[in-house]
Amino acid sequence: MKVKFHLLRQATALAEHGSFSRAAESLNVSQPALSRGIKELEDQVGIALFNRNRSGNELTDFGRVFIQHAAELVSGAADLEREVALAKDLATGDLSVGMGPYVSETLGPICTAEFVAAHPGVRTKIVVDSPTAMARMLRNRTIDLMVGESSLVGPEEDLEAIEHLPPIPGCVLTRTHHPLRQRSKISMSDLLEFPFAQVVMLPPRVLKPILAARRSTRTRPSGPLPQFPAIECPTLDFAIKIIRSSDAFTFGALHTVRDELERGEVTPLLHEPWLRSEWAVLRLRRRTLSPAMTAFIETLRSSHTLLLQQEMELRSRWINGQASSAPAKKAPSARGKRPTTGSAGRRGR
Repeated sequence: MKVKFHLLRQATALAEHGSFSRAAESLNVSQPALSRGIKELEDQVGIALFNRNRSGNELTDFGRVFIQHAAELVSGAADLEREVALAKDLATGDLSVGMGPYVSETLGPICTAEFVAAHPGVRTKIVVDSPTAMARMLRNRTIDLMVGESSLVGPEEDLEAIEHLPPIPGCVLTRTHHPLRQRSKISMSDLLEFPFAQVVMLPPRVLKPILAARRSTRTRPSGPLPQFPAIECPTLDFAIKIIRSSDAFTFGALHTVRDELERGEVTPLLHEPWLRSEWAVLRLRRRTLSPAMTAFIETLRSSHTLLLQQEMELRSRWINGQASSAPAKKAPSARGKRPTTGSAGRRGR
């Protein structure tokens, strides 16, 4: 016997209220529609469920047994609908997101904090790794989404970029009293005379102009150029600490060194159009976005907009404004400074 579920709901409502008018009102249907529904149900069952008399609508003996089971089904369906609604409202669930090193130290904390505050019932896991490793995690379904430099993943048929974030401009960062600060004009060839502290694999658009500059300046008066990169760093914070205490340089956005800028420890030395982020949100192709994934992407988008606004304000001050044009103070003596290692410690003497 096949019974339509909405007819079971109508029958339980009539059994509860005992009146077609009150039952129809509770179901938000018309009384004639409810009457037709009860008749259709009784026709499908083949036995009368209600006795209709002047005092109301009473269940028959079989009707009481039938409604007992129907009420359990209706109640179970209500519980199921609630679970679905909770999932849609992000009351519970799990979310795993992979992020590249730059994203995890800049956009990641802002976005994750906002997301968790809005959806405390979602267990959120952040994984930090290279784009290649994160792509593998997507395929293994270890993570749900990845956020990072999309060009380093390549044109993979099984992965799909579902959100491209507007570029955040970057620049060359050095310590404030770097020897190059004494020059009126600085080129990439000049920079390559000093060690580069690299955080992640560089995308082609960044690597090509650097390699071109390196080919044009293979040697210098004091000897061969440093290796490129000279230092491979696990985190952006690690690279910033290196450039603060040596003549090495790194790439980054100004918001990542806001405090160091204010303390006069770090300065933007060079900014080129190819120094920018090109972050995207990727997923496994044709994998349905869960409510948590959708909400995280929305939060990511709004957090990125805020971060980009902050970056442009800092650039207006430190690159286009007076702060960037202030004369550099005389570099302090190497005495009393923390010892540095390798070529990074020998620059500028």
